[in-house]
Amino acid sequence: MTYSWQKQILVTIAALTLAIRAVAEDIPPTSSVQCSKSTGSSKAVICHIQGDAQAPFLQEDMYNAGLFGRALRNTPPGSPEQGRIIQSQREYLQQRDACGNDTICIMRVMKTRHQELIALNARLQVDLPDAEIARFVGNAYVKPIGETNGAKNTQYINLTDRILGAFEQYPPAHVKFADGSTFFWGFRQGNGSVRSIAITDGRGQIQLVGAVDDLPEIHDDMNHGDHRLKSGRIALFVRNSVALQRYLPAVRAWTWADLLGFNVSCNKDAQWQSRCAAVQQYRLPITAYDLHCKARAGQKVLAERCPLPIPASSGRVSLENFRQ
Repeated sequence: MTYSWQKQILVTIAALTLAIRAVAEDIPPTSSVQCSKSTGSSKAVICHIQGDAQAPFLQEDMYNAGLFGRALRNTPPGSPEQGRIIQSQREYLQQRDACGNDTICIMRVMKTRHQELIALNARLQVDLPDAEIARFVGNAYVKPIGETNGAKNTQYINLTDRILGAFEQYPPAHVKFADGSTFFWGFRQGNGSVRSIAITDGRGQIQLVGAVDDLPEIHDDMNHGDHRLKSGRIALFVRNSVALQRYLPAVRAWTWADLLGFNVSCNKDAQWQSRCAAVQQYRLPITAYDLHCKARAGQKVLAERCPLPIPASSGRVSLENFRQ
C-alpha cells in the first residue's frame, strides 16, 4: 500500500497552524500577532493598519511563526543548530521592530524571513520513514482491539496498514532527541482515537512501532482518568528487548502528554504541576512484543505471539517535548 499521497495535502495549512512552545525562556515567540495584546514594536504597527490592508501582514506573520516552530521541532532541543535558529529568529524580530512605522519595510523584512524559513525547513525536513516501517513490520498481522485469545473467526489486521493508516498528517508530528532518535506520532483522519507511533534511532533505523487505540483525554477528569484508561491499548512492536528498555520512557511520556491533550506546560503554574504529577501515576495499558519472533495462525504471521515483559522505567522524558 502506498501512502505518498498523504504527503501532498495541507502543507500550506500546516505551516499556518503549527506551533511549538519555547524550549528555553528566551526563545522568541512563535505565536502570531494578537492585536488584543500587542503594544509597542512592529506588532502594534501591524495592529493599527486599517481594513483589508492588514490581512497580508497577519498572514505573513502566521507563516513565519509556523515555519519557525517547525524548524525547532526538526532540531534536537538544546543543540547548536537549534541555538542558531533561535538567534536568527531573535534577529529577525529586531529587524522588524527597527522598521518603526514603515509598513513597507516591515513587509519586506517579513517576506525575507519567510523565504529564509522555507529554505531552512526544506533542509531540515523530517519525513515519516514509511518504507522503512513497512520493511520493519513485514507481513505481520495483529488482532483487533478487544479481541480475546482463542476467539473464533478472528479478522486479523495487517500491521503495516494499521500503523501507516494512522499517519495521515503531513508533516508528521515528531520530536528529535539529543541522541539523534526521532519519535513520530499520528492519528487517523476522522477517528482520532486510532493513533500510531514510530521511533527511529540516530541512524534512521526503526526501533519500535506502536498501535495506540482508545486513549481518553483526561485533562478535564483527573480523578477518574486511571479507570478510563482500562479500555485503551498501547501495543508496542519492538526490534528487541534492548530497544524496549531504551525507548519505553519516551513512549510513557508521549502517552501522558497525549492524555493531557498535548502542548503541556508542567511548570507553568500549580494547576499544571498537579496535572502532570497526577497523570504520571496512572497505570498505562502498555503491552510489548518482539517483532522478530512471530508465530503463524493458518497463513498469517502474527506479531503478538511473543510478548515481552515491561521493564521498570529507567529514566524520565519531559512531557513538554510533545507538541502538536
